[in-house]
Amino acid sequence: MILLNFLFFESPIGAIRVEYTQQGISSLRFVEQMGDNHTDNPELEQLILADLQGYFTQKNYSWKSAIAPHLGTEFQEKVWKSLTEIPAGEAWTYRDIALKIGQPKAAQAVGSANGQNPVLLRVPCHRVIGSNGAMVGYAGELWRKEWLLNHEGYAGLNQQMSLF
Repeated sequence: MILLNFLFFESPIGAIRVEYTQQGISSLRFVEQMGDNHTDNPELEQLILADLQGYFTQKNYSWKSAIAPHLGTEFQEKVWKSLTEIPAGEAWTYRDIALKIGQPKAAQAVGSANGQNPVLLRVPCHRVIGSNGAMVGYAGELWRKEWLLNHEGYAGLNQQMSLF
């Protein structure tokens, strides 16, 4: 019996390592290099691989694999759930999320919870921007955040003032 299930996926923006249990994905992050996959659930492994392939080939892909429960505190879980409600092609601010979860003064705490998201892409923390529209903080590096937002069709990054 394998205690730790994990797989690697080569994305257009780098290698990804996914850890999962029978209950769903518990970690999804960018890593420096690919490795070997280990699973005791080939069906779930194939579902996760299909989700990753779907995400990187479609702008509005809907993930099918589950997220493992109880990965954070009650507050973090509330923030992460709200992140899954941000539509592809849109970006919300930390304040937007604080309002959404009913804690309007918690924008800074929302930022902290966002930064602790263990399931990048699946919980789309890259869709959160600063109140001034700036790209701020992303565990997968800001250049990837920009790529992901562009991939999903977010127009806010491409708004530049023309001088001529």
